[in-house]
Amino acid sequence: MVVGGTDSTRIGEFNTWRAIEYQITGRAVGGSVQRRKDLGLTRQEALKLYISNASWATFDEGQRGTLESGKLTDLAILDQPFLTIAEDKIHTLKSQLTLVGGKVVHSREPFSAVK
Repeated sequence: MVVGGTDSTRIGEFNTWRAIEYQITGRAVGGSVQRRKDLGLTRQEALKLYISNASWATFDEGQRGTLESGKLTDLAILDQPFLTIAEDKIHTLKSQLTLVGGKVVHSREPFSAVK
């Protein structure tokens, strides 16, 4: 089982989207090529590393990690569509609304009034 993560991104920058972008493009911060394009992951494969595979690594796969009845689900509404945004812009994705455990933990326009 492989879980998402990489040391090819900036130290001190906490941006999972940047790491996901690297898994897809193979390009580290600054644009240097780190691996061949044919070794990159699809968007769905990269996202899986950080969701369902990560839940396996924490022994939580029975409770979270996939969208299934009876499992816990957190939610993020993004400012741009992950599946169609340009590959080299994935790191710019921002959450407009984030729910964890059914509670709003982050919101910004147009959801800033949601509590």
